[in-house]
Amino acid sequence: MTQDARAKTAGIAFAASVLLHAGLAWWLWTLRSPLPVHAPAALTVVWIDRAPPPSPPADLSPAPAFPAAAARPPAPSRERPLRGSLQAVVVAPSPSDSAASAAPGPGAAELLEQAGAWARSQTPAVDFAHDTLRHRVPPTADGRFAMRRGVSPEDVVRGIGQLLGGAGYTTDPCPQIRRNIANAGNGDDPALAAEEVRRLQRFCL
Repeated sequence: MTQDARAKTAGIAFAASVLLHAGLAWWLWTLRSPLPVHAPAALTVVWIDRAPPPSPPADLSPAPAFPAAAARPPAPSRERPLRGSLQAVVVAPSPSDSAASAAPGPGAAELLEQAGAWARSQTPAVDFAHDTLRHRVPPTADGRFAMRRGVSPEDVVRGIGQLLGGAGYTTDPCPQIRRNIANAGNGDDPALAAEEVRRLQRFCL
């Protein structure tokens, strides 16, 4: 009994294995075969003729008969009035016009006086207050100008000496030589006095 069961189980397993291998082989075969290529649908262009324009409906009503042209009445002629001869009309002057023409006009002196009075009334009063915002006309040069002496190197040296040596500094050695000679006149150092005299003769005489 056990052997029959084993044989039956082995047969079932063998059949299942065969079916499995057959299905696997068939699946691999379908993968290798090329898939059918579906060609894209061709584009078809269809030309549609334009519909002819509708014809106008025929007018079935009979055309009205035009009456014969009636004779136009003659246009009334306008007669231009003939120009008559010009007639001179004399207008008498009014009393006011005659009085105005008879009155004498103002003389030249009166006109000048009136003009002067009007000008004086239009001229503003003279104000002597200084206007700070008033634009001043720059003075015109008359061709003359003052020349300023430039700064020389001696001026620079003198300025530096006064800055370092104090007020009264000078580059002239003569005043100092004379002071040295006056101080050496007591005879304490005759050699110094002789040197100062030599410097005085060299630089100052």
